Amino acid sequence: MIENVQIAPKQLILLAVISRLVITMTFFPALDSPPGNQDTWISELLSIPVQLFLTIPVYLLWKRFPKQSLIEYSQTTLGKAGKIIGILYVLYFLHALSVFLFQWSAFLTTAVMPETPVLFLLIFLLPFCAYAVLKGIEVIARLAEFFAPLIFVGIIISFLLLTKDIDLQVFTPFMEKSFMSIFLGALVISCRTSEILIFAMLLPYLNAKKKKVQLVFISSYSTLAFFWIICTITVFATLGLDLTRILQFAYFTAIRQVNVGNFIERIESISLAIWILSGFLRITLYYYVIVQGLCQTFNLKSYKSFVIPTLTIILPLALSLVLQSSVVELNEFLSYKIEPLYNLIFIFLIPSMLFSIAVIRKQGENKV
Repeated sequence: MIENVQIAPKQLILLAVISRLVITMTFFPALDSPPGNQDTWISELLSIPVQLFLTIPVYLLWKRFPKQSLIEYSQTTLGKAGKIIGILYVLYFLHALSVFLFQWSAFLTTAVMPETPVLFLLIFLLPFCAYAVLKGIEVIARLAEFFAPLIFVGIIISFLLLTKDIDLQVFTPFMEKSFMSIFLGALVISCRTSEILIFAMLLPYLNAKKKKVQLVFISSYSTLAFFWIICTITVFATLGLDLTRILQFAYFTAIRQVNVGNFIERIESISLAIWILSGFLRITLYYYVIVQGLCQTFNLKSYKSFVIPTLTIILPLALSLVLQSSVVELNEFLSYKIEPLYNLIFIFLIPSMLFSIAVIRKQGENKV
């Protein structure tokens, strides 16, 4: 382990939950994959065991190499070839961060500040992220602990203020399509959870007994499912399925419908604040994982020398995506036919391969 730092289980849970939840709050990709109807909430509930299953290789690798991250035990298992795996994961995280920066910019410049140049937004945001990364994972984890109550309470309050406009009839009929369609939806949701790899990078810093790590996974995925369902009810029961299907920013549109006695209204600014805090945390977290991955790949003592050079890569890459791509092209990549399969390779297949090799070579603490 490169850094001599520790984070609490609660902090790791909050980092993963907020990082994943912000995607739902941005594009609300609930109807772009099976079952594509009112039974989406069942898929979100079923995603808990599916995500736990996808986490098994990462968990078993961590048990064998408790003081090493994904990048480090790739090299332990494969030797020099492990560096190639490390570089692949760094590129994966870099791509994931660039895509989210595209989403972040698209949302702000489309729904909130259409006259504001994307370059200004990115130049304003990324130096703050770089500063947080320089401070280390402990500071980032404390930020998650500080932001979490604001984010979670904000989501619940928005839901409660919309209860008078909610029509639960939209969730009938129950299980209109086959169970396989609902299960496939759960699999797609789970494959989009790249935070499984965040666990693989941060578990060596976890200050907890080995038995409690399983609870970290269960708590993370259960909390995620709870807030996914809250967001799904908020959007579906307020806007209806047909309108939700054609809206680019469905959750934000639903929040704009809040009007309690012509007194409490226009609370989308609260939703926007929640979204900005969540987005900042996700960007900072992935930024940290990228520079830490580079440091571990090249066996350097400190990741901090990579922070500024990496910034000069992230900014042009994000700008090129924003300027040369469209939201339609982004949605095509993020569709259930492409992104989940792409993620599955990194989340499940490569870790499974690494674990199999570690078992065959009898590497790690659990040698037989």
